Amino acid sequence: MKIDQLQYFVETAKRQHIGQAARFLNISPSAISHSITALEEEFGHKFFEKQGRQIKLTHHGKRLLHRAEFLLAEIGRIQLEVANEDVELRGNYKIAATHVLCSEFLTPAWMELQSRHPSLTSVMQSLRSGDVLSRADSGEIDLGFCFCPHTTPNVQQEILHEGTLLICFGKGHPFLKNPKTENLSRYAAIAALGAPGIESCETIPAFVKANIVPRYANFYDSYDIAVRALKFNTFWTLLPDFIAYSHRDAIEPFIPHEWKAPYRIVAVWPRYRIKTVVLDQLIDKVTASIKKLALIH
Repeated sequence: MKIDQLQYFVETAKRQHIGQAARFLNISPSAISHSITALEEEFGHKFFEKQGRQIKLTHHGKRLLHRAEFLLAEIGRIQLEVANEDVELRGNYKIAATHVLCSEFLTPAWMELQSRHPSLTSVMQSLRSGDVLSRADSGEIDLGFCFCPHTTPNVQQEILHEGTLLICFGKGHPFLKNPKTENLSRYAAIAALGAPGIESCETIPAFVKANIVPRYANFYDSYDIAVRALKFNTFWTLLPDFIAYSHRDAIEPFIPHEWKAPYRIVAVWPRYRIKTVVLDQLIDKVTASIKKLALIH
């Protein structure tokens, strides 16, 4: 699929006539016909059907038109931005992140970007990781940040950070007086709610290797809730290392021998959607903030 093929397709779809599109583009009708045929062969679907002297979009043609117009608009924007690095970035973006990632990283990064480019606007959402992934999959958001998503055919991913999940307790927890793995079963655990498309913290291989069988009493949808719960109860939970260490005044991590419980912070966006300069800069800013916090701890 080439850019000129999409341009020929879009102009033909708008006019529902190959000859009129050819005159507008100043090329031969046969060039457009060959281009559209090549697209149809590549995708395995017919995009037009004849109705008298005109042609009408098929169901698949309508789907392609929506995406092709978006892609061409984004390509034009990218060409402008690359040609002039000082151009003011503009546009309205739908962005989302897992609760703690939204408050700690996405919001500050977006506000900094917006302060330099006031024409930028956004709809920003704080969601569970599973919801971030599903909205990227459906195209409802332009960019999202979440923990440990599975790969899906409609979503592009970029790993921003990899760390370790730690077993965590509140300060003064009775377990800390005799911190042995076999003693964990005496205390109830709390865990992040599972979600389709996201790796579950409830059944991580590290539990099996360390012979840990958690007894869950509560589930939460935000690490902020887990941090608060550990401060007031004798539960334990898994937390990403940077969260555990940033709350070291109230939380104590426990790391069993040969403990390996990796997690990933990942940027996700619809596969058919081009990442603009705005989204690239936003990813860079979020990544830098995460790396900085990880280095501090």
